[in-house]
Amino acid sequence: MSKNRKSPLLVAVLAAVAGAVSGCGYDTEKARKACAEHVGEVTSPALAASYADCMDCFEECGSRCAVMESAPPQFACSY
Repeated sequence: MSKNRKSPLLVAVLAAVAGAVSGCGYDTEKARKACAEHVGEVTSPALAASYADCMDCFEECGSRCAVMESAPPQFACSY
């Protein structure tokens, strides 16, 4: 790859990393509160997996985390 082609790629990668680090997601405490509302009390392995999925989603995506219509609930970032 030529030097000219590397620069735009580097800029794109740095922009993606900056976006991920810039605080789009919730802090752990805010994610816990959201997951307590959406998942409730963890009483089974399925709910434990759902809660972990919820935490990952809210910590990564914050308010862009969408609750999928499923039982137990599943979560995905909506962009």
